[in-house]
Amino acid sequence: MKLRDDLPASISVFLVALPLCLGIALASSSEAVPVPLMSGLIAGIIGGIVVGSISGSHTSVSGPAAGLVAIVIAQTEALGSFEAFVLAVSLAGVIQVFLGAMRAGVIAYYFPSSVIRGLLTAIGVILILKQLPHAVGYDRDAEGDFSFFQADGYNTFTELGHMFEAFSVTATVISLGCLCILIFWEKRFSGKTPIPGPLVAVVVGTLINELVGLIAPDYALGASHRVQLSGGTDSSSGLFTFPDFSALQDPQLYLAAVTIALVASLETLLNLEAVDRLDTLKRVSPANRELYAQGIGNICSGMIGGLPVTSVIVRSSANVYSGAKSKASTIMHGIWLGGTVFTIPWLLEQIPLSALAAILLFTGYKLAKPAIFMDAWNKGWNQFLPFALTVLAIVFTDLLIGIVIGLIVGVIFVLRSMERTPFLSEQENPVTGNVTRLKFGQHLTFLNQSRVRKTLDKFAEGSHLILDASKTEYIDPDVLDTIRDFRDVKAPAKKIDVSFVGFRDRYALEDRKGYSDVVTRAKQAELTPLETLNLLRRGNERFLSGEMLERDWSHQRDQTSEAQHPMAALLGCIDSRVPAELVFDVGIGDIFSVRVAGNVVNEDVLGSLEYAAEVGEVNLIVVLGHTRCGAVTAACQGVKLGHVTELIEKISPIAQNVRSHHTGEEDAEFVDQVAKQNVLHVIDEIIRRSEIVANLIKEGKVDIVGGMYHLKEGRVEFFGGMIERLSDTAAT
Repeated sequence: MKLRDDLPASISVFLVALPLCLGIALASSSEAVPVPLMSGLIAGIIGGIVVGSISGSHTSVSGPAAGLVAIVIAQTEALGSFEAFVLAVSLAGVIQVFLGAMRAGVIAYYFPSSVIRGLLTAIGVILILKQLPHAVGYDRDAEGDFSFFQADGYNTFTELGHMFEAFSVTATVISLGCLCILIFWEKRFSGKTPIPGPLVAVVVGTLINELVGLIAPDYALGASHRVQLSGGTDSSSGLFTFPDFSALQDPQLYLAAVTIALVASLETLLNLEAVDRLDTLKRVSPANRELYAQGIGNICSGMIGGLPVTSVIVRSSANVYSGAKSKASTIMHGIWLGGTVFTIPWLLEQIPLSALAAILLFTGYKLAKPAIFMDAWNKGWNQFLPFALTVLAIVFTDLLIGIVIGLIVGVIFVLRSMERTPFLSEQENPVTGNVTRLKFGQHLTFLNQSRVRKTLDKFAEGSHLILDASKTEYIDPDVLDTIRDFRDVKAPAKKIDVSFVGFRDRYALEDRKGYSDVVTRAKQAELTPLETLNLLRRGNERFLSGEMLERDWSHQRDQTSEAQHPMAALLGCIDSRVPAELVFDVGIGDIFSVRVAGNVVNEDVLGSLEYAAEVGEVNLIVVLGHTRCGAVTAACQGVKLGHVTELIEKISPIAQNVRSHHTGEEDAEFVDQVAKQNVLHVIDEIIRRSEIVANLIKEGKVDIVGGMYHLKEGRVEFFGGMIERLSDTAAT
């Protein structure tokens, strides 16, 4: 228990919760069935102590919810008495316990993130709009009334137009002063003192009003502008309302219980997901345990006359922003709520509502600051529209209706997204030709059937197509029928080669390759040296961009097990940072690779290259050097090291030649110049010393080229050999 953080946070939450508990109870009352003010306080106390103790959330705070006000009014009138209603609350708790046991909390993971952000922002907007009248002394509307259409006959916006009818200088001074204290306290003392800013603000606001009462009594805030606890807390009698068990015979009771349970559970799960996003420690609250905790809380609340309990975002956000680190803050806020209401109600009744309004305005701004809107806008229309519509729906209706509208809008956008992008289309260009790979998403539902059919029908005759389901967990039977129809009827008619990758056994679509993805003899004979060079260039470009081809290595292994037909031979250094197959994004059987320190020429190397050119029938030899080469560096420094010395000595004359023309220091740039000249020297040596290679070059069957691999960039720079000849031809 981190009391240094949780104790001041609990006091801040208590100051926010007190007027909201009373206001929600007042807003839930109707002429037909009055609701005791004490019912809101009971729900707040139970939500803090009981639910807080059982819940697995470190930051969520429970209590009576503004989102259930309409439900409370409707069900109390339908049942005919508040005593019957609290019995329905207890039964709703039983249902919630059952839902938790059935792990129904899993639905929390499917709430669209844009709707969650919209809920948080809408609460912030409502707090600002609803608290502005209280900040200037206009207190006709009850605290906790979050509905657009208010009990006083106004709506959220018309209330703003009337708030100056009862303008109070004292209330305005108190609210502005408290806001200044909150801002100053957060900037200067946040995390440095256990005294919470909201407590300081409330104490100062109360003292200002008391001082005004002494100096100018006519300007002091009266009882109607302060916290009002009258109605059951001033005596020990009539504090609790007990259930009317005779209502068990009324079918309406069970309908009310189911309604309360479902709505309260939905609001709790949404708020739980939302407050987890605010948690600075990014902890995840167990949803099923929360349903169980809420159920126990509602059973207890109903049995002693409390309103329904849910996780409440206003209190929870105040808890997070006040620095709470564990659920001890939630539990202690319930203790303060119960202890002060029953022991010092006279002191609480001195607190001006304008001081509490400042705290809620401060919290509201944090939830709905402009940066949040800009962040949603920057995420694109698919995220911004559900976010904005959720905010508007909640602000212009009430929490319950707004949340439902937001969820519907969010689901529509999710379904729209699923229908539009059930797969990712990638154009691949391996050695064997152009191929389109359709990578299916995690789920292909019936909503995707039309899109899949239209996409498959667009492929032209003779196309090569890979249907990749390696990351797909579920494919709807209707989509499978569409794919099978394409495989069996449409693809053969249009001579489309179709390959299947990653399809599970239960889909009755076994993996198969409709084309060869390795170099065949026919492809090898068809390629020219320039075409091979361009294939290597494109492979290096894919390596640079990180968009390398996806290969079925087991399939390539099987295809090359009997024979190989490489297109090129590569002489490179043994440096571990220059893996040729990755640098050029080639597959099994695509190239011969000869590696030796410093990519120098000796009898073994020449023999390997002659075999590749004459027997393997490659049409291109690549001599690949690289920057920061260790062997070249050793040659420049005159290192002597066992058998390595013989290899290094082949480079030493080149280093000496470069040194004779180099005026600067023998730094990394100097070493790279030597490495490049070494590549050109090796090309000349291969042609001079290998009659086989020289003749094949003269006949146009083979060509040779040099390259430098830049370690830091990953780029291969081609030069020398055929590059020079092509340049000379272009110049003439």
